[in-house]
Amino acid sequence: RKNKYIRRHYNNLRKRFQKAKKPKAVVKINNKEQRIMKDIDHKLSREIVNTAKAHDISVIKLERLQNIRSTTRTSRKNNHSLHTWSFYRLATFIEYKAKLAGIEVEYVDPAYTSQICPICGRIQHAKDRNYTCRCGYQTHRDLLGAINICNSTEYIGNRYTA
Repeated sequence: RKNKYIRRHYNNLRKRFQKAKKPKAVVKINNKEQRIMKDIDHKLSREIVNTAKAHDISVIKLERLQNIRSTTRTSRKNNHSLHTWSFYRLATFIEYKAKLAGIEVEYVDPAYTSQICPICGRIQHAKDRNYTCRCGYQTHRDLLGAINICNSTEYIGNRYTA
């Protein structure tokens, strides 16, 4: 939410400066926004690695989100947030900080991670943010994805390739 707010705020500032025909101000705003977002990615990656160290985790698993911009359904509402999402930068920050901490990073296939029931293995689309399976299992869709990524045995690699 914080990232969304910052993106929206700086987008509005850019619009205002563009209407006022102030290109230097637009560039300055862009640079400031990028520095803020990079700082947030650094802090988030540090928090993830520190949490893994605190719980004696030896492997961090991430989804390999290659070609996500071309493979997902797009809409005008989600288009901007999808194309400004810095998943590659965050993944590389997690990689190098985990390596320094002696933690391995593995990438798994993201296909159906938020649709497969971890109890019975049935594929079912989640309605809204909640996932309910016919077997009675219920959870939040993001938590379901995290559980399935954690339990995943389909190993793709340990390097993110752009």
